[in-house]
Amino acid sequence: MEASEKLTIQALKAHDKVHPKFKSAGKSLQQKSRASLLSSPEDPSEGKNKQEDGNMSRRSRTLSTSSMSKKSETTPKRSGITFFRIVAATRAWQRLAKKKNRQPTTPNKPAVLLENTYQLEPEGDKVFIPRKAEIVIQETFDSRLLHVKYDPVRSKILAKDLATIINKKIKDLELPRYKTVSSVTIVENRGQGLNIATRCIWNTNTDNYATYTYTNKSLIAIGHVHAVYYE
Repeated sequence: MEASEKLTIQALKAHDKVHPKFKSAGKSLQQKSRASLLSSPEDPSEGKNKQEDGNMSRRSRTLSTSSMSKKSETTPKRSGITFFRIVAATRAWQRLAKKKNRQPTTPNKPAVLLENTYQLEPEGDKVFIPRKAEIVIQETFDSRLLHVKYDPVRSKILAKDLATIINKKIKDLELPRYKTVSSVTIVENRGQGLNIATRCIWNTNTDNYATYTYTNKSLIAIGHVHAVYYE
């Protein structure tokens, strides 16, 4: 065996250790080299040509492996969820929670408008008088329902608006510590009778109500105002 063939076989063995994917190619070349040694070459130039072919194949393999390594370097690594990232995320959430807890929180307490005076009854001139409330209802109905015709759809909206207006006018009477409830009922006028009843649990010395009925050719409107003293 010549020295050059020994060197090529050693190089192929070293290549197979570094690149195990090409072991089959190295073994085939070793077998070819052994077969060539056993068979007597007819021409010394043939041995040189075979050696050059082996060197060329080895160079092509090295070029292919270098190109594969470059491709693996250029391809970006996929970022997966790891244990360290989970730990970092939990620590970040803990820091945000601590910052929020450190910020002063303003309690949503209702503003105190009136202090407790332990006053169980209204003053003499600040009592709910039903006659004043009836005048308010009458004036509202006369100004808003004079030329109005009954309409089943429009009457619902009209009754709500009238109740709101009456409640605001009752508050303008300046009755402290009184809570008022206003209601309006509108029905079609066809000469029929109508009775409306209300029941309340209250103090008869301080609490009271007012009612007024308005009629025209098309409709009947009934207004109620209930006033309850708040201790």
